[in-house]
Amino acid sequence: MQESFLVFITNISLYPTVIFTGLVMFVTLYWIVSLLGMADMDTVDIGDATGDGGDLTSSGFVSGLLLKFGLYGVPLIIILSLISLIGWLLSYLYTSFLHQNFDSGLWYYVFGTGAFVLVLVVSMWLTGLIISPIRKNIARIPKRNASSNIGKIAVVRTLSVTHKHGEAELNDGGAGLILKIRSDIDDNLLKQGDKVMLVEYLTDANTYRVAVVEDKEAL
Repeated sequence: MQESFLVFITNISLYPTVIFTGLVMFVTLYWIVSLLGMADMDTVDIGDATGDGGDLTSSGFVSGLLLKFGLYGVPLIIILSLISLIGWLLSYLYTSFLHQNFDSGLWYYVFGTGAFVLVLVVSMWLTGLIISPIRKNIARIPKRNASSNIGKIAVVRTLSVTHKHGEAELNDGGAGLILKIRSDIDDNLLKQGDKVMLVEYLTDANTYRVAVVEDKEAL
């Protein structure tokens, strides 16, 4: 048992598996941080290429690459999680069965780099296939009139709210809505559990500008 564990640790530490091991650790940490309300999740939107009118703040090459593999329309962390897990599994299999045949010399890194590129491409392709039905189902859901939420009271779920970051939960009578919010006031003023009023919907960013609400005003 101990020997098998040592073999496992060795394999996940070898190149190129170690790269995906690091990615898996990163997304795992991000999920933990997000669940604790310390980060929010954004959706990758290619914009005019998808007809959704969104914006992807990256180079044209990256936008084209994401579009080619269908990596858009769902939260970025979900895409990264799938790529990391699939890539880790495939590279682990390569390390276990093939990579051990090479020494730590030049061919070790040549074949390792080739395997990394191949695994990354396959992982992106498989991720695109997995999220495709999810993206289509999201697109079929009728979008609520965002302006109808203006004036409603929501509860901050992230540790803080700034002009670049923040989430709040709005009680809609059902499971609740998680909304991205932004605030122009002091970054340290709003914190998790505070009540805020949705005062403006920012269409381009798909977020709400909020104002602080005292408990007595929310009653």
